[in-house]
Amino acid sequence: MSRVSAARAGEVLTVKGRPIPYSNHPVVRTNRRYGLQSRIFSTNPWGIIRQSIEDKLTGVSRDQAIAFVAQAENFYQTSQTSTLLSAKPLLIYYFMLNLAKAFVLHKGPKAMYEKAQHGIEENIHPGGQEFINSFLKIYRSKPSGVNVFDDFQGALFGKKAPSSGQVYDLKNLLPQLLQGHRVWCEAADADERFVEITRIQYMHDEASKKIWLTLGIYADDLSRFGITRKRMLQESGLSGTFKEVQGTVVDGRNLLTFEQITPLRYTGRASDKIHKLVESLKNHIWSTVIKMHPYRKNYLYLCPVAEQQSRMEQILSVYACFYYLGSVTRYRPHLFESIIEGKFGGHIQEIIRNLPQQFLYLLASEFAGREIAHAPLV
Repeated sequence: MSRVSAARAGEVLTVKGRPIPYSNHPVVRTNRRYGLQSRIFSTNPWGIIRQSIEDKLTGVSRDQAIAFVAQAENFYQTSQTSTLLSAKPLLIYYFMLNLAKAFVLHKGPKAMYEKAQHGIEENIHPGGQEFINSFLKIYRSKPSGVNVFDDFQGALFGKKAPSSGQVYDLKNLLPQLLQGHRVWCEAADADERFVEITRIQYMHDEASKKIWLTLGIYADDLSRFGITRKRMLQESGLSGTFKEVQGTVVDGRNLLTFEQITPLRYTGRASDKIHKLVESLKNHIWSTVIKMHPYRKNYLYLCPVAEQQSRMEQILSVYACFYYLGSVTRYRPHLFESIIEGKFGGHIQEIIRNLPQQFLYLLASEFAGREIAHAPLV
């Protein structure tokens, strides 16, 4: 067994004696420097989205974005009250489409939308069958042909589709959906691919002026599926940026520690570099919004090497899968019924029931630049 190195000398970064909780939006830029911000609790993320638009946009951009949000909310509410299962996917997709267009305007890649295409299409590999052999193709957005999906991923992650487009097999996207994943595992007779991150800590060393992240993952969450530490790092996409160091024992369980290989240097306050640490990690994390403490749970998705080309960030994989389901229910509703009656029918029903609200809260957080959590149950 290879020897695990000692952790880098340092301590947990605190503010007024309190460790800083991990968030995709832990700080906000003020006139001079970055300031810490806490999460917002809300049962109405639509109001937060509208206010974010009002605070940032003016003129036609503002009017369009507000109109898109109004349509998105109506599609969302209708999808929640509809009693016809086969009607829900298309309603959910149009909720996501309109909210995505509003987000693109809010982030600024575009000042307005006129004619725009979905930028994504679904098809079946030659000789294949619906759902089992279906694939999605993403197209690059150009001035001569505006494609919403590519605009959306650009606004979220600063990425663009290749000029020739990019193909994603549906069978490789479905296991990336966090909510309902265990139902997919049961249907596919496959091991779980999500590993819970028990804690994410900001570490710093005042003497050397360095700051870095550590991830804490229970060893038994890996061993129960025969997952090695090396495989976890490789399949999560973190093998080049994190390494295992000496861990600890918590309540009799071995908590593994994975340390960022290259720390960041700071000159003033360590907290001024927190946003840079988050930028290096957040695209590798899947989160679930929950109605009780800690209000978010974070996971790594272990994507098999053979499927790496079909890996998408969490929000994008949800959007893409609902594009497919919406397209089927719009053009081939009789085939949707056969999908529901098949072995993956339970999984599809699970994601239709649970993913829309998750998508809404995750994207509301991106609008606000701040973690938006569902108000706790009382």
